[in-house]
Amino acid sequence: NGQATGVSLASGELLHSRHIVLAIGHSARDTFQMLFDAGVYIEAKPFSIGFRIEHPQSVRDKARFGPNAGNPILGAADYKLVHHGRDKRSVYSFCMCPGGTVVAATSEPGRVVTNGMSQYSRNERNANAALVVGIDPARDYPDHPLAGIELQRQLETRAYEMGGGDYRAPAQLLGDFLRNVPSTALGSVEPSYKPGVSLCNLNELLPPFAAQAIREAIPEFNKQIAGFGMHDAILTGAETRTSSPVSIKRQPDTLQSVNTRGLYPAGEGAGYAGGILSAAVDGITIAEAVAKSILNPPHPNPLPEGEGVIHGPSEAKARWLPNPLRLGRGAQGAAGCRDSGRRGL
Repeated sequence: NGQATGVSLASGELLHSRHIVLAIGHSARDTFQMLFDAGVYIEAKPFSIGFRIEHPQSVRDKARFGPNAGNPILGAADYKLVHHGRDKRSVYSFCMCPGGTVVAATSEPGRVVTNGMSQYSRNERNANAALVVGIDPARDYPDHPLAGIELQRQLETRAYEMGGGDYRAPAQLLGDFLRNVPSTALGSVEPSYKPGVSLCNLNELLPPFAAQAIREAIPEFNKQIAGFGMHDAILTGAETRTSSPVSIKRQPDTLQSVNTRGLYPAGEGAGYAGGILSAAVDGITIAEAVAKSILNPPHPNPLPEGEGVIHGPSEAKARWLPNPLRLGRGAQGAAGCRDSGRRGL
């Protein structure tokens, strides 16, 4: 009857509850599949794809602070940029990491994913940020609620192959990217990605519309920040995990799943947050909704033991049946942007 009453863990342990908070990460692909197979209502949602861009932090400081660049009171400069293109696609910077590093963030073998982070000191040699273009399910992956995940996997597999098949990331000088020619040697900017990069033509990594949108945006960003379009700046890919590619829809009043009472989708993986702080705020909102339901139960009489509980992929059903919901071993969530220098976190 659409009421979830428990969770079956990968260990086999069964936890009974009429209030299940589903706070998975935006890369919990096995759990997305399990929920879809079990009948939980899921929609594809927009997300973004692109690269990481690295400049010398000193160049960013000079562009932002002028003669005061390097003053310890000011610290490392950051930026936020957005460009609305002719084809009605937006290109923007995301998760800007002053004095940070580009890090590996893949969660599956045979794929390469980039992310960024800053230490508290923010004193690494480069500034980096995601440089991404928004994509939309109705326009770019309309066939299936999980089609965005398949698109991510295709790009991440291509990045793995272009990087040499050994988890190096494909990279290119920004000037060569704009000219659409492969890079053959690094310039003045040393990439921070480990275990290393393999130079290539990143125009061949993204769909043509996405590469074109980023090429169009770079000169506009250079008008806003002097030196942003420097030839030697480094692009590294693929950046595909800006946000969840799905939305586990919930009722606006109870915040429970639209077709599964007792299931509370929460945070980034469910499509209701876009980072650390917004996920925390959504968690508070969900906690309040759970407390309200406990204090004012809509169905005071419990269901028979085991009824309405759902199994995972190995025992998935197309409809709601008396099987337990199983959280698998790989229900991972990519960490997202991590900047320990942000105050208050």
